[in-house]
Amino acid sequence: MKTKNNVQKAIFKSLAVVISLVLISFTVNAQGFWKALLENNSFNEIAMFMVETRNEANANATAKSTDANTFAAYMETETEETLELEDWMTNDNYFMPATISMEEETESPMELKSWMTSDSYFGSFSNMFEVETEQPLELESWMTNENYFSSSTVKFENETECPLNLENWMVEDKYWNR
Repeated sequence: MKTKNNVQKAIFKSLAVVISLVLISFTVNAQGFWKALLENNSFNEIAMFMVETRNEANANATAKSTDANTFAAYMETETEETLELEDWMTNDNYFMPATISMEEETESPMELKSWMTSDSYFGSFSNMFEVETEQPLELESWMTNENYFSSSTVKFENETECPLNLENWMVEDKYWNR
């Protein structure tokens, strides 16, 4: 008997929670719900149309009168108060003096000091500044031997270049902007 009562109480509580959730959802969406429910009614459509057109007409009339009032406000000539000259405005103590003395700055020349050229301060970097010399490349016999390359590759020939000649157009002023 006791278990039966507990089960009935649990069912009633859960039913109350479900009903309250349904009621809350109806109240939140009530306006949309009733509008959707009465949407197929032609009388309702006519009434809604009449209300919307009245609101639009009132809004347009109000907007037009507001626009005219705003435009008229821009066209009014405004008057300003006359400005008064006060004593502090003409007092030189409040402003920077008109004569400013400017001195020309001169810098002392830089000097090369002994520590700047001493290897003891820059010993770890001295190896980095050595000039590296390379041996000139030489043409070896296998490089020109066709047996090492297929016949479809480019053949190397010894060519000599002609020295460049200076022509008259290269030194004419009309070709160069000065």
